[in-house]
Amino acid sequence: MKKILPIIALFMLLSACQDEVKFNDPGFQAFRDDVLFRAIQVTAFKSSTGAVRIEALAQDEEFVLNISNSTVGTYYMASTNVNNWATYTSSFDDVVIDYSTRQSFEPITTIANAILTGGTGYTSSNAVATTNTGNGSGMVVKTTAVDGVITSVKIVNAGVKYKSGDIITINGGDGNAKFRVLSEVKITKSEDGMISGEFRLNLQNIYDNPAGQELVNFQNGAFYNIPLVQE
Repeated sequence: MKKILPIIALFMLLSACQDEVKFNDPGFQAFRDDVLFRAIQVTAFKSSTGAVRIEALAQDEEFVLNISNSTVGTYYMASTNVNNWATYTSSFDDVVIDYSTRQSFEPITTIANAILTGGTGYTSSNAVATTNTGNGSGMVVKTTAVDGVITSVKIVNAGVKYKSGDIITINGGDGNAKFRVLSEVKITKSEDGMISGEFRLNLQNIYDNPAGQELVNFQNGAFYNIPLVQE
């Protein structure tokens, strides 16, 4: 009997973990700087112009995603289309911090999953300068290197004038490590009055509140089977 009880306890723990990671239907979730954000309430509003606004609420957190159209496709955030934007507000411990992709007309970018070229001779660093063949400047990244090859990158300073699709070179090493910047929402399904999709983007501390970080990063974001409410 003593041997059976620990097995039962382990089974219950594993069952609880499985419940924790499953996706709700409808649902909205993402990893905010590696911490799971999961909405406890989510609503999608469709305007007369076809734009969609998704409001996702969690305890002490609110995320709003505005997309210029409800049709299946890719929508770039913080771009020349002012109808594509996102905001995030945290109020942990009653300290309100607002983040947005609309801090300025310059895109706030996040990084595509794949490193285009890992290069050689690099080391892991918390702050590495970059260069860009386009108009962007000032981006600083945190890098992880294995045996001299860059394996992952995270933006710590977004810089200015970067556009989705820009290819960025990481300074140092042999000068050949490159990645592509990307800030987007993909609507993957829009039918029967419901919408599903995925997103990845960074939002900037719009009031430079010292209680928060400069950028908040959302990766592996997804929304699923959210009913559209006509405004």
